[in-house]
Amino acid sequence: MQVSDYMSKSPVTVSQTADYDVAFGIMDSKNMHHLPVVDENDEVVGILARRDLQLAARYFREAPVEVSEVMHTPVETIAPDAPLAMAARQMVKDHIGCLPVMEDGKHVIGMLTETDLFRALTEMLDAKG
Repeated sequence: MQVSDYMSKSPVTVSQTADYDVAFGIMDSKNMHHLPVVDENDEVVGILARRDLQLAARYFREAPVEVSEVMHTPVETIAPDAPLAMAARQMVKDHIGCLPVMEDGKHVIGMLTETDLFRALTEMLDAKG
């Protein structure tokens, strides 16, 4: 089983120069918990978690603040052909809830989340009967 078998394809991203409330709107409308942040070359430069934006909203309130000021860096990523078990170990070790999937080391082609790992586990358990 590879990461590409369970990742979400065509991930939604947000620009690092976008206001944090734009990112919050994207996450809210698409029911997302993690959002990759990209630069002007569409390369991943950070990651946002829903809780990051909730904290920013409490701290900054109505003030305009760019995503780059509240995102996490550096970003832990994984290749689509990596074994799923390796991705799960990396997420556990680093205490993270998602991994952007990178084909060329710069551009995100998918996202692997805790939910994707639960889906894989459920399929394995169902197959064992």
